[in-house]
Amino acid sequence: MSASGRDDDGKLGGRLMSRRGAASALAQGRAQAVAAALSDVSLAGLAGWLHRQTVIETEARTGFFIAPAGLMIGIALVYAAEWRPSTVFAGAASALLLMMALRLREAAWAGPAFLLAGFVGAGAALSAAELARVQTVIFAGEATVRIEGRVTWRDTDDRGRIRYTVTIARTDRPVLSRPPDKARILVSSRHEPLEIGETYRGLVRLRPPSGPAFPGAYDFSFGSHFQGLGAYGFGLGAPEPPPQAGDASGKPTITDRFAALRLSIGERIREAIGGPEGAVAAALIMGDRAGIPDEIDTWLQTTGLSHVLSISGLHMALVAGFAMISVRALLAAFPWCALVLPIKKWAAFAALGVATFYLAISGGNVATDRSYIMLSIVLLAVLFDRPALTLRNLAIAAMVVLALSPHALTTASFQMSFAATAALLGAYGVYARRRDTANNAQGGRSPVVAALLFLAGLAATSLIAGTATAPYSAYHFQRIQPFGLIANLLAMPLFSVWIMPLALIAMLLMPFGLDEPFLVLMGYGLTLVFEIAHAVHDRLSDTPTGLVTATGLAFLSTALVLAAFLSSGLRWAALPIAAVGLALSPERGERPELLVFEDGKEVALIDASGTLVPLRTRPNDFVFSQWQRAFPPNGADGSAKTEASPTKAFTCRSIPAADPSTIAATTGGTDPSKTANSAPLRRRPEMRYCTATTRRGLTVAWTDDFRETGRACDEADVAIIARAIRLETCRSGATLVTLRTLRRTGSLAISKDPQGAGRHVARSIENARLEWTRHRQAPWPEVWSRSTEEGPPAARAQTNPDAARD
Repeated sequence: MSASGRDDDGKLGGRLMSRRGAASALAQGRAQAVAAALSDVSLAGLAGWLHRQTVIETEARTGFFIAPAGLMIGIALVYAAEWRPSTVFAGAASALLLMMALRLREAAWAGPAFLLAGFVGAGAALSAAELARVQTVIFAGEATVRIEGRVTWRDTDDRGRIRYTVTIARTDRPVLSRPPDKARILVSSRHEPLEIGETYRGLVRLRPPSGPAFPGAYDFSFGSHFQGLGAYGFGLGAPEPPPQAGDASGKPTITDRFAALRLSIGERIREAIGGPEGAVAAALIMGDRAGIPDEIDTWLQTTGLSHVLSISGLHMALVAGFAMISVRALLAAFPWCALVLPIKKWAAFAALGVATFYLAISGGNVATDRSYIMLSIVLLAVLFDRPALTLRNLAIAAMVVLALSPHALTTASFQMSFAATAALLGAYGVYARRRDTANNAQGGRSPVVAALLFLAGLAATSLIAGTATAPYSAYHFQRIQPFGLIANLLAMPLFSVWIMPLALIAMLLMPFGLDEPFLVLMGYGLTLVFEIAHAVHDRLSDTPTGLVTATGLAFLSTALVLAAFLSSGLRWAALPIAAVGLALSPERGERPELLVFEDGKEVALIDASGTLVPLRTRPNDFVFSQWQRAFPPNGADGSAKTEASPTKAFTCRSIPAADPSTIAATTGGTDPSKTANSAPLRRRPEMRYCTATTRRGLTVAWTDDFRETGRACDEADVAIIARAIRLETCRSGATLVTLRTLRRTGSLAISKDPQGAGRHVARSIENARLEWTRHRQAPWPEVWSRSTEEGPPAARAQTNPDAARD
């Protein structure tokens, strides 16, 4: 190559290098600019953004929602975390913290922090006061006893059986040392029903409220404790008829008269409509669900329509709204009234009166109370020309309900009711803000468009409410209704424009005897609802979810609160929190191999496919359905298949019944014929000894014959004796389960320890010292004793010294 060529090449290479250098410098400059921008976003920009969002929240006054949030946290610490503070200490600390919050109200973070802490203390104080106030005596075991008490309520189920709620005044044969204050008695024998206020006298079999069906399940003693119900039972024969005259206990009180009014209204509704439609109509109007057939109840539950049976916001809004529209339309028909009088306020006042009467006859529950409080606030806002539909009203309703009944926070009714309402109001707020900023200059809509918009709004309402309540349904009931939108879209128009308006008209005309045609028409509407529920149930039923963790539910609840109650961009934090909640929600632990209910009779294995293998051919539906939802077959809840050997069904053989004369030595020297919780073994025609092997090789023996205890301990890893024997342990090292141990522990979930040859036993009752579980530690059994006329029942009781050592 010539010299000139080499020079040209050199010049070209120099130009390329210079261009590369310039490009590199430009890239470095851009990288530095991006880094500076990112630095600005991560520091000053982020701080500025947070400041702007805080200003938006301040202008929207969302700080008010700190109050109910603090109350909920304080109540949760008492009831969920089992914290037991002093009422005086918690109240004083709350007052001090709230005073500090008032002094620091202008501070950006200190004021809200002290406000939150103050209401946490207030929630704890309210809970402690409620626990001190409610002193329900829950029955300790099972006993056949003669009772005498005052009837405070009566209802009838779909099979014609009558259920009484009785305030017990006296027990006899035996005289109980810890008699429950109130019991609910089911009577199958035909008899003339006792009226409210009359005296129930008769022989009954009493038992305590049911405990959890498995570890982590709902403890029915919790609700019974706060309802004042200490026992459930059934009558052994009909109650004695009341005397013809001179029965002072039969004189009705004001409460009795109102209960009798509620009862007569319910009976009138069921009589006029008849069948399951009459029972559901009574539930819609009276809140009395006793007569609803199990089949209808199942259809409504599996299709997401069971919410119509609980008198809640839907019913209150439809009844009060129809009353308000009707009164306003009636007044508007007179020009003088429309021009001179504030007919809107008059209509709101009339609607408030109708809603108050509806609350009174419904009996009241958490959802009904919340709905009435919210509706009252809305109607009062109309009376005083204030905005009505706001999240602030929901927060006030929550604070009132929690102040009256703090324990309601832990119930499914409260959580699902408030979650649905918060989600709907939050979505409505976003829609209203966008609607106000949009150009709404448009003409009237055609009837077709209006109908489509109504259906679209109904679908959106059902979708939002169903999504908000799904986590709580999965946590409490281990079920979700993915196709509930379809059932609600088909059925809810019937409730809105047919069933509930007719119910209100019928109630207004009932005092004049003109209600029957409207009740009959209401029944036709309910028949259509049943057809819809049946069709959806057969084709698009609910789905079992398995167990859901409390941690996942807490994250999802936090996401719902942020999305519904915040007004600024901070609400977008709900998305990652919800994602974390969804990831943490499924219970991913190993499934137990053996489930034992606290009565010792219901036992089931969980095989390798996740299928439940029950001990009994026909297990108890109440218990077994809970087990099926909590532990569905592998894949039904997204769980993985467990690799293990298949589980065989129980192998059982019959054995001769025990001789009653030989029982005393085994049961601790107590003759079962003289104890309240024992039935003579001679009446049992057959006893059994059953064996099985779990999927991981645990051998299980079950028997209801105490004589087979030694054999069960020697042959099995887990020996279940469905009798109240004194023995606590097996010499062989096997796990011994008896009615006495189950009374303390509740239902069990047992698995083989994967790290060794031992067994892992999960108890339903970890803390037997809680207010609603203390009855499990009370001495038992009661000794059969003759009554005397001196002293109260508790003073006349005799306690078995052997039972006291239990």
